[in-house]
Amino acid sequence: MSTHRHRFSLTKRLSAAFLSSDEEKKDDDDVETDAGLDDTAPTFLSSPVGPRIASVLEKHGDAIRDDSFLKIVRQLEFWHADRKLPDDELSALAERLARAASWRELVDGEEGDAAFQIPKVRFGKTEVRMPIVTCGGMRVQETWIPDHIPLIKPNKAKVVKSKSQSNLKDVVLCCLKLGLNHFETARFYGSSEIQFVTALCELIEDGIIKRSDFIFQTKVPPIKKGFDKLWEATWANVDRLGYVDLFAFHCVSDAKMIDELLDTEDKDGPYQYVMNLKKEGKVKHVGFSTHGDAANVLRLVESNKFSYVNLHSHHFGDYHAAGTPDGHGGQGNSLAVKRALELDMGVFLISPFDKGGKLYRPTAAVAGAIGPEMSPIAFAALSAWKSRGMHTVSVGFARSSDLDEVIEAARMYAEDGDEAEKLVREAEGRLENLAVEKLGKEWYEKGLVNVPSFYDEVTDGVAIGHMLWLHNCLTAYGMYEYAKDRYGNLEGKNKNWSKSKSYEENAKKAL
Repeated sequence: MSTHRHRFSLTKRLSAAFLSSDEEKKDDDDVETDAGLDDTAPTFLSSPVGPRIASVLEKHGDAIRDDSFLKIVRQLEFWHADRKLPDDELSALAERLARAASWRELVDGEEGDAAFQIPKVRFGKTEVRMPIVTCGGMRVQETWIPDHIPLIKPNKAKVVKSKSQSNLKDVVLCCLKLGLNHFETARFYGSSEIQFVTALCELIEDGIIKRSDFIFQTKVPPIKKGFDKLWEATWANVDRLGYVDLFAFHCVSDAKMIDELLDTEDKDGPYQYVMNLKKEGKVKHVGFSTHGDAANVLRLVESNKFSYVNLHSHHFGDYHAAGTPDGHGGQGNSLAVKRALELDMGVFLISPFDKGGKLYRPTAAVAGAIGPEMSPIAFAALSAWKSRGMHTVSVGFARSSDLDEVIEAARMYAEDGDEAEKLVREAEGRLENLAVEKLGKEWYEKGLVNVPSFYDEVTDGVAIGHMLWLHNCLTAYGMYEYAKDRYGNLEGKNKNWSKSKSYEENAKKAL
C-alpha cells in the first residue's frame, strides 16, 4: 500500500471508527485497522469537539506523514484527557499541530522553497550566515561502528548504497529546500561523515546545489599522539568537498586535554596542526565542542583561541555542566555562553531536545507548564534563541518528520518574534513557579551554588552538584526517565573508584 493511501486510511480510520455510526463503520471494509487502536481510542474524537478535529486532520491529511500524525493524536489526547483543555482551544491546537506537520507543503508545492526559509543569523566572528536550526548527524547514519577499526569497520561502498543513505539524502534535501543548510557530523559518528559527504557531493554532481550553498562541520578529538592520523582519515572522507567550513576539536572536556590543546608552545600539537590546515584552505573556521564541567568550558571560551563553540545550555539544566561550579559564584554554562557572545563567538546548542530534557517525550508536568501554544520542543528552541541568544540549535534527525516541531519554532521566530518571545517568557515563568512550589524558593535559587566540583579531592570524585540537579529535575518536573539515564552514566564513571588508591590515581582513570 502506498504511503499516500496509508496516510489517508489512518486519518479515515480514526474519524470513521470513532465518529461514524455502526452501519457506516461496516461499509469501510477497505480501511486498514491498526493493532490495538480500539483499545487506545483517543477520547477527544468521541467528544463534542471530535468532528471539528477530524475535519482539521482530514484537511491536512495528504501532507502529514504517519509518524507526525500519531504525534498529533498523542498531543491532542494529552490536552483533552489530562489537561481538560476547552473545546475551542483544543480545536485551535489541532489546527496548529496539523499546520506544523504539513511543512512539506512549503517545499513541495508550487511556490517551492520560496514559501518558507529557516531564518539565518550571523554566526559570530566566523561571519557565516548560519541557519538557526542545524542538521545534526548523530542519528541518521547506517552504523556507529568506527571506520578505523580493522575487521569490524563498515564497508564504505556498501554504506553509501544502503537504505539509510536514501533516508539521509531525503533528510538533506528537505533541509536544503527549507534553507536549513548547516550539516554537522564528526569523525567518531560511525559512518555519518562519509554518508553526509556522499549525499552532498551527489547533489552537487546532479546540479541541484553548489558547494557554496551549504555549511559543513565535522569534529575530531584533539588527542596529543595520533591527531594527524585522525585528521587524515576525516580528510579521506571529506576532500571531495574541497574544504571544511567549520572544524571543531571534539569533546574537549577535561583539564588535561585542555592544557594540551591550549599549549601554544607545542608546535606539533593539535591546535597548531589545525592552524596549518587553515592556512592551506582545508579548514575555514576553528571551534570546539565540549561536554565538560562549567569551569573548564569557561576556561576554553576565555582563551579566545576559537571562533565558535558547541556546548550544552538548556532551560532544564546544562547536562554535563549542570550543578558544577563555574569559578565565579555560579553553576552551569550560563556564564560561558555570555562570555562567548561577548567575545563574538558563534554559539551552537548541542542536543536541546534529548540532553535538554528528553522533550520529544516530555513529562505531563513539563508539557502542562509550557502550555498548548507551543510544543516542548518548540519551547526549547525558542528559549535558546530568545532567552540565551544562541545562534543555532542542533536537531539529531533520524527522519525528515523530525523537522515538524522545529519548523514550528522557526516560523514563530520568523513571523512574530515579539509574540514568540512573550510566549517563551510566560512558559519560563510557569516552569519556574512550578519548581519554586516543589523545591522551595531558597533551594531553587541557591541549592546548586558553591557545591564542590567532582574535580575537588574532598568529593572523592562524586558529582554532588550534578546529582542535586537531577534531584531538582525529578522533584520539580517528574523527569524520572531523564534523571535515571543521566545518573546511570555517573555510576559507570565511578565503578572502579578505589579507596585504597590516592585521589590522583582514581581521578586519572575515572574523571
